[in-house]
Order: sequence, then C-alpha cells, then structure tokens
Amino acid sequence: MSTIISRAGWNSRGPKSPFSYLNKKRVVGIAIHHSGVKNGPKGVTAVRAFERHHMLANGWNAIAYNWLIDEQGVIYEGRGAGVVSAATRPYNSRTESICYTGDGDKKIPAKTRASLTWLIGDIQKRYNKKLWVKGHRELASTSCPGNVLFDWVKDHRNGITKAQPKSKPATKKSTKTVKQGAKGIVDAFAEIEALVTSRPLKKGSKGAAVKVVQQLLAAKGLYRYKIDSDYGRLTRKAVVEFQKRRLLYVDGIVGPNTWKALLR
Repeated sequence: MSTIISRAGWNSRGPKSPFSYLNKKRVVGIAIHHSGVKNGPKGVTAVRAFERHHMLANGWNAIAYNWLIDEQGVIYEGRGAGVVSAATRPYNSRTESICYTGDGDKKIPAKTRASLTWLIGDIQKRYNKKLWVKGHRELASTSCPGNVLFDWVKDHRNGITKAQPKSKPATKKSTKTVKQGAKGIVDAFAEIEALVTSRPLKKGSKGAAVKVVQQLLAAKGLYRYKIDSDYGRLTRKAVVEFQKRRLLYVDGIVGPNTWKALLR
C-alpha cells in the first residue's frame, strides 16, 4: 500500500518565503526526475537530504520538487499541489514535478511504479487530464531521469500499462488502513489520529498507520530498521526512546499525545 507523507510529516524546514502558485491555465505538463545518486540515502532520509541541498547549497526557497516517491512507493509532499517548482527550468511555472528518490538507471520497484501511475493520474484530474508527461531530459540538457525510468515514462505516455496498476495503490479498507490522496493528506493524518485515539498502536499492531509511525521515527533518527508496517519490538523501542526525549508518558504505545508529538 502507498502512503503519502505531508511536509509536516517528514519535518520539512518549510519555505524561506511564501510559495508562488501556478496559473492553472498555463500548466502544460508533468516532469519526471530522479535523484541521480548511486547508492544514496533512502526514504525520508533522502527527501530531507534533497531539501538541505536545495536550500543550503543551491540557495533555493524550498525543496525543488512538487512530489517525491521512494523505493517503497511512499509519496512525499514536496512543494505540493499547484505550487511553482524549481526543478525543471524553463518549465517551472508550467509543470508539476515528480522526483523518484532512487536511481532511475536501475530497475524501478513495482511499488514505485504503482505510486507514479496513481500520482500522475491524480495530478491530471486537477488539470482536466490535458497534461503531457515527459522525462526531464526532454525538457533540458540532462540525463535525468535515468534510462530505465525514462523508458517507463515513454511506456506510460504510450499507454503501455499492463505491468502497472490502473488504480490507486491502496485497495483494502479496514480499521488498519488509511485512505490516501493528494487532496486528502490532511484527512489521512486526521484519520490516523482518530485511529490512535480509539485504538492506540502498540506491539502487535499492523498496517498503514504503523508504517507512517515508522517513517516518522526514521526521520527523527530513532528507527533504522525495515519499514514493514509491523509494530514489533524494535518499533516499540524507538517509540519509548522518542517518548523519553519529548518528556511524554513512557509506555511504548502510540496514542493521541505521542502521535501529535511525532508530527512536530
């Protein structure tokens, strides 16, 4: 299942100055990028590394991309929907950009392809399905987004989708499954808060909410293990350490107070 993490969820620094917004009538496409980093950081660590580099080294206002997707298919809100990016000159004011945080010259994981397919479709809905989808190399002198990912972009554009899911990655609904969507990022986090209020997450819990907790703990450097959606001994250990550092009641359980603290 795919998860969407908001800027608050991955502890973004936030923009130096208010974002500029796209003129919807001028938007013509979706630009696909990759990290270009061999054996680089993964998951939320990669996203935060992008932000540091873009803001501190490049001097940009914020992380460059509108959206990012990692090797597990997790979608991260960068600048977000309808915001002018800094990733695709001279098309920044006419595109939304998506960056794969892995290496686009290597095989693209199925979960990543699924999230790319869904996210492109969601963006298209906001622009009446009239946008082209191109690799960065079609818009500038660059090898981005890598040969393998660029082949996928061309297949997607040509309607070759037999290896890709046609719907949103999430397919099941239960008390342990969180609804996802670019328009529903806030709703997703509110739903997790409602879940942990009525049924706190603890050792033995499983599902999308646990996965988000593991991602947030990893972003804070407290969880360095596999993101597996399973609240086991190592997840509980990380939660206990987080609670100690935040002077919360220490019980190794993610209830509403611990959840709210994780988002700060």
